Amino acid sequence: MSSGGRGPRAGAPVTLTAGLILVLGLLMTVNPITSNIYLPALGEMAEDLGTTVAGAQFALTGFLLGVAGGQLIVGALADSLGRRRVLLWGLAVLCAAGVLVAAAPTLGVLIAGRVLQGLGSSAAIVVARAVVSDTARGTQAARAYSLLMGMLAAGPLIGPLLGTMLLQLGGWRITFVGLLVMSVLYFVVAALTVPETLPKDLRTPVRIGRLLGNYRRLVREPGYLGNALAMGAGFAALATHVSASSFVAQDVLRTDEFGFSFLYICYALAVMGGSALNAPLSARFGPRRMLVASQLVAVASLAALVVLATLGPFTVWTFLATIVPGCASASALLANATTLTLARVAFAAGSGAALMGFMQFTLGAVISPLGGVLGPNTAAPMAIVMLGCVLASAAFGAWGWRAERRAALRSSTHPDSVLHTKGERP
Repeated sequence: MSSGGRGPRAGAPVTLTAGLILVLGLLMTVNPITSNIYLPALGEMAEDLGTTVAGAQFALTGFLLGVAGGQLIVGALADSLGRRRVLLWGLAVLCAAGVLVAAAPTLGVLIAGRVLQGLGSSAAIVVARAVVSDTARGTQAARAYSLLMGMLAAGPLIGPLLGTMLLQLGGWRITFVGLLVMSVLYFVVAALTVPETLPKDLRTPVRIGRLLGNYRRLVREPGYLGNALAMGAGFAALATHVSASSFVAQDVLRTDEFGFSFLYICYALAVMGGSALNAPLSARFGPRRMLVASQLVAVASLAALVVLATLGPFTVWTFLATIVPGCASASALLANATTLTLARVAFAAGSGAALMGFMQFTLGAVISPLGGVLGPNTAAPMAIVMLGCVLASAAFGAWGWRAERRAALRSSTHPDSVLHTKGERP
């Protein structure tokens, strides 16, 4: 099947059906599964390649760099060449990189392959969000983004479990062979089911100046930037928890590996549940109100976590009583902020989704290590950093809301002064 626009229902208007949402949700698991599937094999991989575990962790760093930078490239191309073609190109790169990683003779080759895997998997994130932006508005978009965020949260839960099972079959290379098989399946599903949703007359010409101009236009728009940063700060809160969860569980709460698994499953279920609960609530009350509500719940929960982590009692059960609602509300925060961000970029939804994703992963990569700044014997830094992130998210969201109101006032006298296109409902 061609990788261009001659996909399913070629030429027909595309609507956001339940089946399409399911496929887009599946695509949202590409990135977290590709990122996390090899973690159980980290020690064996390091020994086989003649490096340390710390050295092998650069494979994750390379992957995250590929995802962050790749989104900017993919977003611009998706606005120029169409969603479907760029998605399939990205998944093809993911498959080719999978061969390189599985057969890597040295750590350097492995890291290079992981960078390419990050670049390829970034297409799934950008295109999934852009397709929703192309085909849905208002409450329908809010429901769709909530479901996508829930599927995104399922990836970190599924990836290590799959990695553990594959590791038992034959070592770390079998883990990456399994990932290669999954990458091929992702490509086949996308080729058979994902239609082109960006008409040719709405595409941006393939000119570097024009493509960079889209990004310049986005960063100069406070309504877009405020909501995108609110989303990125919320993601950084979750990334901080993930980064610190192992030592908090084992060194602070004194659980064994099974206790850590239990706490991590509770976290993943909280994130998935928060997204699922947000979907009907956002449809009823609107993404702006639900963004504020989710930020308030997150602030209250994480403020309580700060008190418990610093003054006590800090036990497994007091930890769960605060971290579960905190992470669930942060998940809802991501969905609502995504809806509000991408509602303003119909002129370049691919670039808008890409820039938001770039900020999301960059903030997560920079901020998350701060959760362990005082060492492995206290959870206070993690709690404080997470609270700071959701407070920053609230401040960014308020800034975006004020900018939207000013833009709405300007549009009453100057219709061309707002970022979204004519006829779009923010």
